[in-house]
Amino acid sequence: MTPDAPIGLFDSGVGGLTIMRSLMRQLPQEKLIYLGDTARVPYGNKSPQAIIRYTLDCVNFLIKQRIKLLVVACFTASSHVLYLLQETLPIPVIGVIQCGIEELTRTTRSGRVAILGTTSTIHSGIIQSLLQQRSPLITAFSIACPLFVPFIEEGLIEHPALMLMARHYLASLKTENIDSALLACTHYPMIRSIIQEVLGKDIALVEPAMSCARSAQHTLAQKGWLNQQNQKQDCLFYTTDDTEKFRASAHQFLGFPIETVRPIDL
Repeated sequence: MTPDAPIGLFDSGVGGLTIMRSLMRQLPQEKLIYLGDTARVPYGNKSPQAIIRYTLDCVNFLIKQRIKLLVVACFTASSHVLYLLQETLPIPVIGVIQCGIEELTRTTRSGRVAILGTTSTIHSGIIQSLLQQRSPLITAFSIACPLFVPFIEEGLIEHPALMLMARHYLASLKTENIDSALLACTHYPMIRSIIQEVLGKDIALVEPAMSCARSAQHTLAQKGWLNQQNQKQDCLFYTTDDTEKFRASAHQFLGFPIETVRPIDL
């Protein structure tokens, strides 16, 4: 493995670009390859067997690009396949779940927290189990929010129905005295303001992006694989569906336009 090899990351759609944005800031000299499996988004309402198959398709594509580090920038995929990837791949694998848990345990003061995620992520129980192992005294309230991702992927983040959905999904948390909520889907930061308004300004909203970026930097430094070349950052974007739609969504997530999105068939 050479230090100038790229970092690869993937998500079911464009949500993982919130992780990529932090990687770009933390590791400005690294080459990055992003794959959004938009043809099969959302993963969150699929069966575990389908999620595993989709994930392995994405991983196999990125491995063929000779990446030096894999970031699973999807909570749903991480919930079902992360440990398999970490045990079998010849390169380091970072998942958003561990990074999210680290941030959540650092943030909470009362030990009463919420986990907001897709149906599959919540029902897998992985985050709840790992959180309990890490901090047995924390009480977590898990909420599935299945319609958030389709609205975000369609660019409907200002649609009034999103506020109605958020109030519906999060109503039960009003009486649980939580002080923090983990956004356990990389799409959810795009509707952070809506979630904040519903939960209240005193509730800390936790996302894993910067923790993932720091973990990637630490892992590459340990391996001696940090790219030391002083060069313009090189980023490649791939999608399994409409490239123009991906470009428009990516502009929202990254805060700047991207020139080229390459279509692939997994």
